[in-house]
Amino acid sequence: MTTSPTAARLAPLAWATALLPVVTMHVCYLLSASEQLVPWCLPWFEGCTSISRASRSGTAYFVFKAGMLPACVCMVLFWWSNRYWLRQLGVDPGVWWWLGMLAALPLALYTVVLGHAGDTPYMLRRIGVVGFFGLTYLAQLGLSASLRNSAQSAAGRALFRLCGFTLLVGIASLILGVIWPEHYDTMDDGFEWTLAVLINLHTLWVAWLWQRSGFAVNFLSNP
Repeated sequence: MTTSPTAARLAPLAWATALLPVVTMHVCYLLSASEQLVPWCLPWFEGCTSISRASRSGTAYFVFKAGMLPACVCMVLFWWSNRYWLRQLGVDPGVWWWLGMLAALPLALYTVVLGHAGDTPYMLRRIGVVGFFGLTYLAQLGLSASLRNSAQSAAGRALFRLCGFTLLVGIASLILGVIWPEHYDTMDDGFEWTLAVLINLHTLWVAWLWQRSGFAVNFLSNP
């Protein structure tokens, strides 16, 4: 009996990793607003509600968990696959991809405890938010830097600039929280939505690069 390689394109995994979180959190906002649990607005700019408030009650409570937990699984597989993609591009993947995989853990923690009241769930949610954004950002920074030394150098530079813009948004949020604390609660919600969209925009860009490059892995199958 012989075995033959079967190629599987992985672009759909990257698209799912990028789209599941951003679609889920916006669907949850629309559901909560339609159920009059949060006000109608453009949350990225007006900051009328946080992602947490839009997802912790009503129908959105179940939709958020149903969307984000599979997204965590996709995230682990996505960052695991990135090291093989870089190897196909002739680049040493280093160790930063582990940070992307680890980021799925605080996101899963945040998702599980969301909707539960008390000091401990609040602390766990904060750990989840900071851990997810921080680890994912560092992994994206590492991926962008690695791509600059590959055949995808132009895309790597563009992604690196996107990481720089994301960092500037995060720094602006911190500065405004210090100099304008009396109005920052509303602004903080808008920054949270914006950073979440920027993080997923990076993954969307990588998904397009996977699609364009025809990234695939080979599996051995018995005829």
